[in-house]
Amino acid sequence: TLTEHKRTISYNLPVYNAFGMIEQEIPKTLNVKIPAGVGNGQRIRLKGQGTPGENGGPNGDLWLVIHIAPHPLFDIVGQDLEIVVPVSPWEAALGAKVTVPTLKESILLTIPPGSQAGQRLRVKGKGLVSKKQTGDLYAVLKIVMPPKPDENTAALWQQLADAQSSFDPRKDWGKA
Repeated sequence: TLTEHKRTISYNLPVYNAFGMIEQEIPKTLNVKIPAGVGNGQRIRLKGQGTPGENGGPNGDLWLVIHIAPHPLFDIVGQDLEIVVPVSPWEAALGAKVTVPTLKESILLTIPPGSQAGQRLRVKGKGLVSKKQTGDLYAVLKIVMPPKPDENTAALWQQLADAQSSFDPRKDWGKA
């Protein structure tokens, strides 16, 4: 989880007879604290909240399996977070400082000159926080073109194309 959560869960606790058949179900409700940093598929043990033991023995444990819903901005990769950051072609070419959200606040991310689409920029210590470690945030650059250019903008793009006529982005394409 990105942050600590408190959840109320309701479930029916089965009570088995001597033949292993469910004899009755007892409705139960628990307030559960899910710590920050718990990953998708991890389990949380709730000691003594399971089914009653045999012959009056102590209750067993209840295990919760955590399923994390996708976040609209962040992908979780272990303790790290990834966020896709849209940048303009001129921000990628010239470099820029752009505001990027993190879990707690927004930061100013430096885009180095000559950045490429798909490039990953690491922001140390801005990932998931757990008792054992703090992850990093990786900003993945996505270059976004402006809408169809008007006549003046098209002329500027053509000037750039003429100035960079020796550049071929596909020169090594398909070569091993």
